[in-house]
Amino acid sequence: MEKKPRVNILTVCGVGSGSSLILRMYVEDVLEEFGVRYRVQAGQASEAKGTNADIVMCANEFLNVAKDSKARVIPITSFTDKNELREKLRIALTEMGYMS
Repeated sequence: MEKKPRVNILTVCGVGSGSSLILRMYVEDVLEEFGVRYRVQAGQASEAKGTNADIVMCANEFLNVAKDSKARVIPITSFTDKNELREKLRIALTEMGYMS
């Protein structure tokens, strides 16, 4: 049985020690529900540009910082809204081949 690839996600906020950690916990919960192999790290918005992550998740206010990232950038309106996270992650992960 072939192992599915692991998705690497970076959750970011201004300083990297507040809302990015909250978002990380909620993203991990959703990925567990999906049964997707993952690695999620929290950091500050300035890390988005040089990250090796597959996906960067951030608030709309940090899109201008994250837009030059090689990763797929997913803007999040509410870090604690699991329905929003499920919807946006399901689309991205399916399009990227991590889910079918």
